[in-house]
Amino acid sequence: MKRIGIKDLARLLSLNVSTISRALSGHPDVSPETRERVLDAAREFNYHPNLHARFFRKKNSGLIALVLPELNSFFIPELIQGVHDAVEKKGYNVIMFISGDSPEKEAEIMDHCLSWVAEGVLVSVSNRTVETGHFRAIQSAGIPLVMLDKVIHTADFSTVTINDHSAAWSATEHLIRSGCRKLLGVLGNPGLEITRERAKGFADCLEARGFLPEMSRIITIENIASGEEVLMEEVIRGGYDGIFVMSDELLLFVYPALAAAGLYPLKIRLAAISDGKLPHAIFPQVPYVQHSGYQTGRTAAEKLLDEISGKDPAIRHFTSGINLVYPR
Repeated sequence: MKRIGIKDLARLLSLNVSTISRALSGHPDVSPETRERVLDAAREFNYHPNLHARFFRKKNSGLIALVLPELNSFFIPELIQGVHDAVEKKGYNVIMFISGDSPEKEAEIMDHCLSWVAEGVLVSVSNRTVETGHFRAIQSAGIPLVMLDKVIHTADFSTVTINDHSAAWSATEHLIRSGCRKLLGVLGNPGLEITRERAKGFADCLEARGFLPEMSRIITIENIASGEEVLMEEVIRGGYDGIFVMSDELLLFVYPALAAAGLYPLKIRLAAISDGKLPHAIFPQVPYVQHSGYQTGRTAAEKLLDEISGKDPAIRHFTSGINLVYPR
């Protein structure tokens, strides 16, 4: 069945298009009887406003696109809530896309954002994204775009992240102050800026505290399903007494592997960067540097809304605060 439009409603009800439009928007010039008649017909014929028509008429679709590489149990749910709370206050709705950690899918989603006339785009980039052409196409169409969490730092886009270098430094320093003398850093995809910054924070802290190169090592685990063997071989061979873990996803597999081998907490200490949920769900609790998904999402959404309104069109780079949390 052909989608019914506002002109079809006007024809069915023998009313002007302008009257239909005012009735649907609750304009006081339309009598309650006429408004109810229009709303009844809209419900009966499953009428929905044409977002494209609305956009070209008002330059306002009311949609904010949120593009994420994946959904997981950590950080992301709070990030989504932060975005939602910020945009809802301004009368916007969030439409969410999952890129499946694919740059190709990410580019396809940008086309959807253009077709659906999103007023702004929030994007956490995929692990394999290195080019920004598909994002620049959004900007060229006059649509603001802000990157959050996993970002590519350029002069072209505003970004919102935690201070990854400082977070890794704080977690590493906690291990050193706890008496650890040989440290392992367990990190994710080395192609991501978030990984590079956390690796640098780990290494810089060790250097500043006088650790020699042979007193530490970094391993990267890109595939958690096959990473346990790599981890345990390194742990057993290296004789580490402290391990820095850069994320909840990695902690979720590092902790049980060490516990099953009888290494944690008796022989090895852990410290992680986390949103705070997982470290309190395991025993003994793991010290962690907390980063707030909610604050990251809210800050990014507020910056995007400022760009949409013209209040703050400048490119800016925000880092949210961190907090070292000790186990009880």
